Amino acid sequence: MRFLKNHWFLLVLRVLLGVVFIYAGILKLGNPLAFADSIASFQMLPGLAISLFALAMPPFEVIAGILLIIGRWSRPASFCIAVLCVIFGVALLQALLRGLEVDCGCFGSGEPSTFKMGMSLGRDLLLLAGAAWIYTTGSKTGPTTALQKK
Repeated sequence: MRFLKNHWFLLVLRVLLGVVFIYAGILKLGNPLAFADSIASFQMLPGLAISLFALAMPPFEVIAGILLIIGRWSRPASFCIAVLCVIFGVALLQALLRGLEVDCGCFGSGEPSTFKMGMSLGRDLLLLAGAAWIYTTGSKTGPTTALQKK
């Protein structure tokens, strides 16, 4: 348990989580129409909400990822990432339960399959666990804080 609270571990976790969300957000920014199609395939939102979500979420992911890496506002950033993970998880779970085969669109578009949806849900749970851990530990390990704690 001590290792999980180590400043270096928390710094690496923050950076990895931040990079994942920056990368995912940039991919979606590059093709918002494909991301909107992915959102529509979940059959959860009306048309206007799909467009708003497809345009607003990628920059939100990028900003949250950057803030997490910088470490200045790691608790609010990790909270935002956790909320995104919950949203993604609920969307994937409801699609699986309804028998839909959708591409989550998290890292670009691809061929939908139930197996990939299950893998995406598992990945989402890992990301949620990381974000929740950063939030609950109250990590204030910025780029230099870990060095100062040594």
